[in-house]
Amino acid sequence: MSERRIWGTIVCHRRDEYGEIIVADDGPVRSLYFGEGVMQSTIRPCHPGSLVEDYSQAMMSALLFKNDPRSVLLIGLGGCSLVHFLLKAFPGCFIDVVEIRQQVIEVAHDFFLLPKENPHLKIFHAAGEDFIRQQGEGCRNYDLIFVDAFDDDGPAAALSEKPFLRACRQRLNEDGICAVNLWHRPKDNFPALYAAVQEAFDGNTLKILPSEAFWNTIAFGFAKPLLTADLLSYRQTARELQQAYNVNFPKYLKYFYWQNFS
Repeated sequence: MSERRIWGTIVCHRRDEYGEIIVADDGPVRSLYFGEGVMQSTIRPCHPGSLVEDYSQAMMSALLFKNDPRSVLLIGLGGCSLVHFLLKAFPGCFIDVVEIRQQVIEVAHDFFLLPKENPHLKIFHAAGEDFIRQQGEGCRNYDLIFVDAFDDDGPAAALSEKPFLRACRQRLNEDGICAVNLWHRPKDNFPALYAAVQEAFDGNTLKILPSEAFWNTIAFGFAKPLLTADLLSYRQTARELQQAYNVNFPKYLKYFYWQNFS
């Protein structure tokens, strides 16, 4: 995700109480933008299950440590890139998606191939911080939680605060992982944001800066410590995942190692 001018031809322009929603086609890719050119996500309509953006591939690096998810929560629907990848990669997995903006849900159905009927996919029109705090019957826990919720100015502030992050941890299964998409602009104060993730997960965290060209930095919180702190022991898993899903997992494994322990 990056802040830049809109590329391609605008095919949809809507507005709700949160701001502008823009869909643009640029060759084989279709992108969703918020506000004045804040690109949220991108898909290839001819191959919606492939991940285009580097940050979305980096978020899926959680699969290095949990590669057989049975239940996944996405907070933030956007342009459905993560949804399509998960539906293709794990057709038997139960996927819940929480999106605060009804217009984004409608745009996703109209322009981003979001299925209207899939027994393994549920879309909830709700605020992420309200959904994650629900308890009781019908509130499942998850193997993976992906927090990818943005507004016109970047990551949704409430979804990077310690109470929300603690609630995410409580909704994880025993060996679950939460991946949070953050930004590292000077005004974002990424060190403070990452410190909140570390506190919420008792220091069982890793981070990835996928590219210096963009602002995304992904923070990963683990419900329990990794079985091994030797990240290089996951190299075979990374190669197998790359062959299965056409994502350069070995590259992200190196990032994990260099950016956390080197």
